[in-house]
Parts: sequence; structure tokens; C-alpha cells
Amino acid sequence: MNLFLPSDETPSFSVVINTFNRANLLGDAISGVLQLDYPKFELIVVNGPSTDNSEEVLKRWHGQIKHLHCDAPNLSESRNVGIEAASGDIVAYLDDDAVPHPLWLRYLARHYANPAIGGVGGFTVDNTGMRWQVRKTVCDRFGNAHYPDDFFDERALNFPGTPYYPSLLGTNSSFRRRALFEIGGFDHTFAYLLDETDVCLRLVDAGWQVVYEPSAMIFHQFAESHIRSVNNKPKTLYPSVVSKSYFINRHGQVEGYGEAADALRSYREEVFRANAWLEEHGNISSSHRVNLDNDLESGMSAGIERANHATIENKMFGDMDVDNIAEPFLQAERADQMRIVLVSQGLPPENDAGIARWTKLLAQGLRDLGIAVHLVSRAQSEPLRRFRDGMWFHEIVRNTTDMSRIAAQYQVPESGMADWMSAVSRELDFIKTFGLDLVSFPIWDLEALPVLDDPELASVISLHTTYKLAKQFKPEWSSRVIYGRTFVDKVIAAETRALKQVPAILANSQAVIDEIENGYDIEIADKCRIVPHGTPDILKSQNITIADKVMRHEYDGIIRVLFAGRFEPRKGYDLALQVADKLQEERQIEFVFAGAEVNPDTARGIKAQLGIDPMQLSNAKFHGEVDRATLDSLFAESDVVLMPSRFESFGLVAIEAMSAGSPVLALASGGLKEVVTEGVSGFLYKNDQQFVKGAVEKLVELANNSVQLSRLQESSHVTFSDHFSIDVMAKSAAQFYRDIIIKREETA
Repeated sequence: MNLFLPSDETPSFSVVINTFNRANLLGDAISGVLQLDYPKFELIVVNGPSTDNSEEVLKRWHGQIKHLHCDAPNLSESRNVGIEAASGDIVAYLDDDAVPHPLWLRYLARHYANPAIGGVGGFTVDNTGMRWQVRKTVCDRFGNAHYPDDFFDERALNFPGTPYYPSLLGTNSSFRRRALFEIGGFDHTFAYLLDETDVCLRLVDAGWQVVYEPSAMIFHQFAESHIRSVNNKPKTLYPSVVSKSYFINRHGQVEGYGEAADALRSYREEVFRANAWLEEHGNISSSHRVNLDNDLESGMSAGIERANHATIENKMFGDMDVDNIAEPFLQAERADQMRIVLVSQGLPPENDAGIARWTKLLAQGLRDLGIAVHLVSRAQSEPLRRFRDGMWFHEIVRNTTDMSRIAAQYQVPESGMADWMSAVSRELDFIKTFGLDLVSFPIWDLEALPVLDDPELASVISLHTTYKLAKQFKPEWSSRVIYGRTFVDKVIAAETRALKQVPAILANSQAVIDEIENGYDIEIADKCRIVPHGTPDILKSQNITIADKVMRHEYDGIIRVLFAGRFEPRKGYDLALQVADKLQEERQIEFVFAGAEVNPDTARGIKAQLGIDPMQLSNAKFHGEVDRATLDSLFAESDVVLMPSRFESFGLVAIEAMSAGSPVLALASGGLKEVVTEGVSGFLYKNDQQFVKGAVEKLVELANNSVQLSRLQESSHVTFSDHFSIDVMAKSAAQFYRDIIIKREETA
């Protein structure tokens, strides 16, 4: 059964974000709204007197949103500016530190088919993304909140004069625009706190109904503001005390003047106690407490005085300009409705290894194409769900609930695999509520293997190094017999079954397809799509050009040669060291090694193996493990990059070198043959011996021929831009994903 209204019956929405000095979060709030799955909505952003770069952020969406200003740091005034600009049937409010579930408006909309409904609110998730912040709230005439059970039917409280009424949370509230005009919108006295509570009460008293829709979810970060600190400690109490005192005197007196006075007294005592508690527990200083106590006294006086004036003036309405004529409805440009999950146990910056880095870069590229992307990864500590940088991040922990069943069904090790698969499967069930289309996960560790049996989702395995291909370079796996048989061999068998079962495979090179077909004795080429890796433009990010590199070389005559990789045989570190050793007399050639520490112990081991003491190489510097920023700088400073890897399913280091305008000297192994174009972006060598001999000769040649070097640097960067940028990768992957989804829908 379709839970939503037909598109020709859906009301139009004006979504209003009121912001004040939250530029760091505002962009995500806007991006989140523009991912809404709803046919008719406009977005209005009202910027208060912000002193940060909020206006800069808003310029990104010029012409796509209604962008207005409010001169006062007053939430009710800002909300009224939003109403006055709104052209939709319904006005929905979202805070600038919040993001909606993509079906938020659809769930809210279905209640407005009832003409008696004046307001609808949903349930709000806190900053962990895992727990509720607020669900149903009922308030009394003194503005005190009560939290009934989720199954409590608030409709019974919707009658004029009710002592209790539904009170919607501001960041997850919506109101019929006609009803807001009828009550005059928001009351400007409520600069902060109880503004929406006042509106809900006045709507109910005017004969409108206010209800909850549990499925209409908002994810709320609850960020620092001019009122509260990042840990939710009050900076000032004055605006909230004014609101509370005003509310009690405006609405509480119908309960009796004595009851209203008692409510004020109780509130005053409660706040004094809270301030004292904060000081006693070291949360605020003594002087801060004095200031808060003063805020309480002055705020109560101001709130009572304003309430008395309102009573004398017989004020019955809010303070919006009901005669304002809004500009025409500005239909929001809806994002590409394809919604994709990418799974990777690690992600940068904590993990910048191959799969983790590729996954994050692909996600960013898909996001920039307007595709909704969810990244499922392992939590560093506590699990979190968060919308950040225009993407959904789901940081989860291993789960043992379905571990044994998954281990038995898919014949994988329980600990280290089935427990992670269980966690991923459970999170995918949650993401399905967003309208999920496809899940892509890596062959390494088969992280989302059970999704292959999910009839609701399209699935893709991305090819990287597999356990079977890695085994030849992992002698410790064979030496640990029990581990090899109970874990490694089990995973290899599961890889084989998965490769046969999966309907679509994303490969980064023909080489990895060939390696897998040969190694596993299966045919997969007909369901593979080759999409080469993409990487950021290092020259652009470092703000340098090829001309800058040429000028530097001409100035000092030095060729800087970089090796970036771990000191393990697969990466060919030994070959790079041999090249450096043979060129010690060539003072115009310098070597930089990044990726592994060299200390006396490792140096002795290398010398015993190669006869070379790395610590005695006069022409080499060793940086050890470096972060991404440092590595990018080293690429930018390099003139040539060595990549003597003996096995590479693709060769990410090679395209990173090319993105920095550095040609690559590499072994003709695996995917490197598809990345490095001979004489254009580098040179390839057939075996270890030829690499050492050829690299030595080529480096001497380039050191003495700056014209050839600059030509290679230029053509390397052009090759990168044409074939290996993030944009090229994302467009190719997006088309593949779209083809898979369409094919699945056609055969369903």
C-alpha cells in the first residue's frame, strides 16, 4: 500500500532554515534539504546578523534558494521573515545544525490531507544519529514539557482552552501557512525558547489540530550558539528567561493567577539551583554563575513587563506582517534520486590505504554529481550517523547478533568477518528507509556479502587485491598453518562463491580481471565494468604548475626522485634502494623515500638482504610513514616517481604521481601497464634487472635533458586529467551503477 499522497494531491512546502553564525554547518543543512525526495518544495534561508562566512556559503546556491536576512538575533523574527517569504501551502522549519531524512516531507504531507490539521511535527534524532533527542512532547499552560509514550494519542488534546497540548520541536515542525497567517505567526518576544510552543498553543486555541508523525525524522547536531556552549552549558540565560516568564504570564493565567505566580516562583528556584549545581561541579566559574543569576532576575522582570503590556493591549496575534506578498514559488532543484551505499571498514583521514582512499574519493565524486551517497565504515569509538560534507557517514561497530548465522550460511570466519558483515547488514536495513538503490562493497573481506541475497537491492563488488592474490606475498599466512586453513583458505573459498554469484563487478583494470580469472579459474569478464581509479589533482591542491616545477629544476639542476610505499617485497622497495645506491655519485639526483621507518634495526636487515645500508646512502632521505598532506607535498616536489611494484591490481601511486606532473618509472606489472603510457607518462620495465638498469639510465638521461623532463611532466599531467581525475572516475562509476539499477528494475 502506498503510504503517500498522489503527486497531484501533495501540498507544496516552503522549507525554512533560520541561521546565525553557523557557516560550518549551514552548507550541510542546505545540501540535506536538497536531497529531499518530494516533488514540490522550495528552500528559504534566513540569515541573522552573522559575522562569520555564512553569506559566502549561501552564495553557492544563488538562484536556487530564497535568501533573506533578519537584522536581529531573534529566532521568532527570523521565523516570521521565512513565513512572509513562503509561497508553499505548508511552512516547515529546520535548524541550521540539522538534516532531514529524505522522506521527511512525504511523511509530514500525508497529514495535511485533513483540512483541520494546522501543524505536524516528527521525531528528532540527537547528534549521535543513534538515539532520540525528542519524540512526542506535551506542554502545559506554563510551558513545562511532558514526554508521553510514543503511543499516546495527542489528538485528544486538540481543543480550545486545553490545559495540555502537543508542542512541536522547532527543528522538526511544520505548519499550514494559512493557519500561521490566521494567528499572526510568531511572537517576537520569544527571541529564543518556547517560540514554537507558543505557536502550537495559539493554533490549538484557534481550533486547529497539531499532531505528530513518528516517521518524519530529523538528525540534529545541537551545535554551539550565541546562547549555549558546545557542551550545552548556558552562555546567557536572559533570552530564555524572558521567554519563559512571558509565556507563563500570557498563557498560564487562565489556570489562575495564583498558579501562574507559583509557576514563576518554581521556575526561578529551579534555575537558581541549576546555576549553583553547575558551579559546584566545576562546569562554570563563580563569576559566570553570578552573571547567570543576574540574567535570571533581569530576564524575569522583562518577561513579566512585556506580558503585562500585551495584556493591556489585548494582544491576540503574533508579530508577522500578514499583508506581505511573497515572491513566486521557487521550486528546488531536486538532486539525482539515485542513492548508493559504499562500504569500507576504514576511511581517511584515519585510514588512507588503497581501498579506504578510493572509496572516499569515489563517494566525493558521486556526491558532486548530485547522487546521494552513504558511507558505511567502522567506528573509531562509539557508533555514529552523521551527514557531513554532503554525504551520510555511518560509523558502526561489529555486531554478534547474526554472526553465527552469517558464518554458517556464507562459510566465513565468525570473528573478523561474520561479525562485521552482521553489523553492515543491520545498518543497511536502516538505510533502506532512505530509499536505497544499490550497495557497492570491496572484494577484500567481502564486507557486505549478505547483500547479494537481498532481493530489494542491487549489488556490486569492487575488485581490489584479494586474499588469493595477496597470499603469494604473505609468507606468514602459510607458516601459520591453522590460521591459513581456518581463516585464509575459508575466505578464498567465499571469494570464489561471491565472484560467481554477484551480478555486477566494478574493476579498476583489465589486469585485475585477468589475475582473478586465472587465479580462481572462473570467468567474470562479461559482468565487469572497468573504471580506472581517480585521484585529486595534486598540482591544483598545492597551487603550483608544471612551469613552476620546470623553473625549480632549471634553478638548482636537481632531479628529485620519490618512492612512496611500504618496505615490503611486493612494493619493490629493494629495487628502489638499488637504483639510489647506483646513483650515489650523481649529485644532481636526489632520492626521497616515504612509507616506512628506517632505524638501525631495519637498516641491518636491509643490509643483510641487499648489501646496502640505507642509512649510509648519501643521496637519500627517509621520511617514514607520512600523513596525506605531507605525501601530497612530496609528490608535488618530486620530478620523477619510482614504482617498482611486483604486483599492482591498479597502481594508485602512479596516478598520484601523474596528478603532480611527475612521470613514473615502473615495473610492467598488473594494472601499471594500463596506467603508464610508455614515453608519455613514464617508462615500463619487464623485470627486476631491467628496472634497475633502465631506471638508472633514464634518470641520468633526464638529469641532463631538462627539455625531455619538462615534456614528460606536462604529458603526465595531461594524461591524468583526461583519464584519471575524480570527475572522470565518478561519471563512469555512476553510469555503471545506473545501468545496473535499470537492468534490475527491468528484470524484477
